[in-house]
Amino acid sequence: MDSRTRRRWFVAALVLFLALSVVRIASTAARDGVDGAVIWIALLVVAVVLVVALAVVVRRAGAVRDHVTRLRPGAVVVPAFTTADTLDEARAAGVRTKGISGMGGNPVALAVGNGAVEVWVGREEGPRWVVRRVPAGVAQARAVYGSRESGAVRVADGTAAVTVVPAYRPLRAAGGAGREDLERAVRELTTAP
Repeated sequence: MDSRTRRRWFVAALVLFLALSVVRIASTAARDGVDGAVIWIALLVVAVVLVVALAVVVRRAGAVRDHVTRLRPGAVVVPAFTTADTLDEARAAGVRTKGISGMGGNPVALAVGNGAVEVWVGREEGPRWVVRRVPAGVAQARAVYGSRESGAVRVADGTAAVTVVPAYRPLRAAGGAGREDLERAVRELTTAP
């Protein structure tokens, strides 16, 4: 099942859940009064908050990727989220750390081209720092992402580095990178022209 089909099923399930919740709230409130419907109202509020939060994650990751793609036409762009290591790597590179959380999770994009990997944070007009592409400079790694350790990709040249969680599928990346995303990122970071 492709991602578009899964997304449609997910949205359909959410709509069905919300519709059933509204019906359940109305019937419980009519039968038992508002006190009986409180649990359903709480569940509905939690579901709405969850959907909004997930939509924001997807939108922010996509916005950074699209921004870099517009500014670097023809470059391979790897959407990603920062890790705890990213903050230390930014400090070591001597760049501003605004927009890079110590726990990770901020959307970034890596633009690959011209013998370097550019690290873009947010919707800035240029990369925050650059890591040269060197032989064996890209590898899968483990990094702290949120409150846990997750699969990540590390790009290093001996002087500068960046460690990120690939976010080709932002919702899956928010839960920790999937193996396919890690392999794709390593492939694109090592084989892009």
